Amino acid sequence: MTAKEKRSAVMTIANALYKQGMSRSAAMVRAWITVKLRTIHTKAAGVTFGRRQGLLDRLSRYNSEDITIELQRGNGNAYDPNAVQIVAGVKGKGSAVMGYIGRELAKVIAPLLDKGKAVKAMFAGITGGHEYGLNYGMNVVINI
Repeated sequence: MTAKEKRSAVMTIANALYKQGMSRSAAMVRAWITVKLRTIHTKAAGVTFGRRQGLLDRLSRYNSEDITIELQRGNGNAYDPNAVQIVAGVKGKGSAVMGYIGRELAKVIAPLLDKGKAVKAMFAGITGGHEYGLNYGMNVVINI
């Protein structure tokens, strides 16, 4: 990422955070930290909703190299105007929404996606579900 692209990403994030009520200085600090980190490890939220546990169980059977992750804006989400969906796909099999980015991180990622900035996500693994009654979870790595 060039210096100009970094500044553009920082200003996009900072302006969005400021519009959401954060002070301008705090928004700038948070934006610079986010852009300088560049790699964020997170877990998917909302993985127990609907049929997602069954989908995660099936996804855990595939080789991690065959799984792709895409971040999409969840426009029209009544609970979070900054919702960012995590869509997992398996080569040759299709894709499905597996969950969402957490609310605080979505405040930072959503403005970048809205402006068409490059935000890449990679599959990091499935957790839990090894014993009866345990829920599955999904880990994701996001590169800004």
